[in-house]
Amino acid sequence: MISQAVPSVAVRLDVPLLNQLDPPTLLLGCEVTSLAMILQYNGVTITKNELADKLPVVPIYYEDGLQGNPNEGFVGDVTGADYGFCVYHGPIAALASDYIPAARVEDISGQDFDSVIAALDRGYPVWVVTTTSFLPDDELEEWQTPTGPVNISYIMHSVVVVGYDADNLYINNPYGQKDQEIERLDFMLAWEQMGKQAVYITAGTPNHREILNTE
Repeated sequence: MISQAVPSVAVRLDVPLLNQLDPPTLLLGCEVTSLAMILQYNGVTITKNELADKLPVVPIYYEDGLQGNPNEGFVGDVTGADYGFCVYHGPIAALASDYIPAARVEDISGQDFDSVIAALDRGYPVWVVTTTSFLPDDELEEWQTPTGPVNISYIMHSVVVVGYDADNLYINNPYGQKDQEIERLDFMLAWEQMGKQAVYITAGTPNHREILNTE
């Protein structure tokens, strides 16, 4: 008889917390801070600032009036010393591949949230894009970039999803909160609005995985 894997009722992964506001501060560095968390979880010694230094950068405005595309690099200044905005999943996945074999970096952007849950069930924390309120943004803008239109939220935020239960998700928030409890449905709606962006690393250390309840 072949046994089949049964999805967990709840999962919580012990992922190290990093704070983007800790010196040297990256005021706008939620994306690289969240990436540093999942890299450290996989045994890579790296800081948020080292990642920021290697992140491609694009201007906010070009001379022809077009705006920067976060699918190509961080738009503006990630430190916050000057204006800056965000970066999306493509450059983050590529940056992760500088430290982890590319075959183990899974960019599942565009897939349903079930894929995020499946990664957690396998012991892999997931880098995602949401909003600072964890709710959909009513003031989403469409920027015209050299490679086409892109949706931009001024409250865009990146976190690491580290677990779930029946009603909630648990995140490491790079504003300094570990295992923060978030209402699941609202978070999913914001995540979907922001393009269903999600990246994880299959090299996660199995002994970090803790299933809270599998009955």
